[in-house]
Amino acid sequence: MNLSSRYLILLPLLCSSVSAQEQKPEPAAPAAAATVAQPAAPSNSQAPELFGVEFPLLDPASDTVSYKGGVFDVGNNAVVRARFEKYLQQNPDVSEDARKYRDKLEELVHVTQRNARSGKAVGGENMVQIGHGLYEMSEYPPDGGQSGALASAMASALAVQFANRKRDRENDKLQAEIDELVAHTNRLTNLNTGRGGRTPGASSRGNGKGKTSGGNAANTHSVKISHNTRKIAGHEAAQVKNDAESTAALALSKVNYQSMLVSLLLSRRFDHALIGANSYRHIFRDGDTTLKLEKDSQADKLFRNTAGMPPTVNSIASAASTARREVDQHMEAVNNLLEQNKLSDATQHLIEAVAVGEYMSSVSTFPAEKRRRIAEYWSLRRRVLTSLNARDYGTAEEIAKRMKELDRDFDDAMVMSYCAGKKQQSDLALRNAVKALQDGNDEEFNKYITEAGEIWPRNPRLAEGRRKLETIDSHDPVKQEFKTLISRGEFRTIFNEQTRFEVVAVDPELKEQYRDAITLISTIDGMLTQLDVAAQQDRVIGPCMAYEMLLDKKKEDERYASDPLFNDALNRYALAGHDFVQALEQAAECEKRDELGSALACYYRAQCIYPGSRMARAGAERVAQLILQAKF
Repeated sequence: MNLSSRYLILLPLLCSSVSAQEQKPEPAAPAAAATVAQPAAPSNSQAPELFGVEFPLLDPASDTVSYKGGVFDVGNNAVVRARFEKYLQQNPDVSEDARKYRDKLEELVHVTQRNARSGKAVGGENMVQIGHGLYEMSEYPPDGGQSGALASAMASALAVQFANRKRDRENDKLQAEIDELVAHTNRLTNLNTGRGGRTPGASSRGNGKGKTSGGNAANTHSVKISHNTRKIAGHEAAQVKNDAESTAALALSKVNYQSMLVSLLLSRRFDHALIGANSYRHIFRDGDTTLKLEKDSQADKLFRNTAGMPPTVNSIASAASTARREVDQHMEAVNNLLEQNKLSDATQHLIEAVAVGEYMSSVSTFPAEKRRRIAEYWSLRRRVLTSLNARDYGTAEEIAKRMKELDRDFDDAMVMSYCAGKKQQSDLALRNAVKALQDGNDEEFNKYITEAGEIWPRNPRLAEGRRKLETIDSHDPVKQEFKTLISRGEFRTIFNEQTRFEVVAVDPELKEQYRDAITLISTIDGMLTQLDVAAQQDRVIGPCMAYEMLLDKKKEDERYASDPLFNDALNRYALAGHDFVQALEQAAECEKRDELGSALACYYRAQCIYPGSRMARAGAERVAQLILQAKF
């Protein structure tokens, strides 16, 4: 899009009188997804005024426009989007009245352009044709009275020209009378000085009556001269007044007419602006087409620098012609892109075409079926933006996939990468929340679970986090039950329901007890599994070994005796190694009664059954030592 087209996109701002305060900011979203409305930033620079109307000031470096104290993005404007959505929902303007209207408008444009190309001004007959055509078009409702307004402006300007020419004819008549009075005055003056009529001394050769008659004649001439002088002065004053009135009327007429041309350009009625600009030389025949702008003023710089056009009526015609051509090219591109199913590019071109040339024929007659296709894609585009702004990244990814199906050239990389990154951040925060819960850090848990929800509110894993929160909120009864089980030594129950009792780990006082209980039962289960394997491999020695090991563990930690599975295994191995267990028990009984010989015999018998028995060997060594030392 060139500079002039981007500048013309801002014309809806002026036409709709949208202030900066009416622009609502939206949360930021990835740039590649689609443009998002950004908040209007305050502007310190005052936009220039043209004919008393504030004019949007374009900054080509940043593609922003200053208007009514706000800064707007050229390609991301709420007014442009609203007009585009309204356009997509409208039916094509293809009625018979619309066709006649466009034909008449094109005819008038052709008439004025033909004269402009030939170097001739629009003739009087052409003006009559243009006037009748404009008034006829003003009866068409969608015209909005623009044609009638232009025709009235032309008629008013021509009326001023007729009035000026009438004053010019009056001045010509006054000048002829002035010339006649001057000649008459000169003759009378000559008579008074004796250079006209009689020769010098003629009155002195007559009688005395002749002398008196000559004096009366001189007095009469003086009166006439004085009268003529006053009349000449009055005529000259009338001429000056007529000239002043003509000059003032011409200047005001030009300002009014130029104001109409600028208004048509700003309202994007480029055909009307072109008709009015091409007719300018016929209405104002002095050859001056300069816009009445103060030199080096902001408005003058706007046309010269920002808009890239000189401040003349011809610049308005050039801008209108360029805009018409740009719009037609955009619409041609839209049709070609739709044939290739490139909806993304087609939508962008159509946005620019509608923003610049909403009233152009190629835009207003765009087929309904093609509008429907772009409307569907546009709806998805808006939905993906809404999803991103709402941080619903799962929905945004689904919509992006749908857009990719409609347009294979749609670049969804930024959307998908952005969503994936945000989802990973949320999952990482959840992971930290779980770790904080396991560590019993209630504060860190709340911090990370909140962070995960803020990043991705619809994260499905948050449901699990909510359940944990609900459990934490009701953990007092669980804590009491846990304490009761610990006091009773029911560690197996805690182990079997460790998920439910996991919340007690939040309490630093109970965290170690919870871990010890889980570790104890895990150790018992692991040990029993290994002993079962050994007992299966050797059905004689295996149970004896298992019984002895369990008995040692029971002596080391009394908590082992509180586990039912441990006790069951101990009884089971005692039964399986009955002879070995009976020998050990008998040896212990004999040792208590100081029957050392019998005790030694029982220990040796137990050792014969299970040679690796540490208890049998230690008992035999202890009893033998007592016998040798005669301690009995």
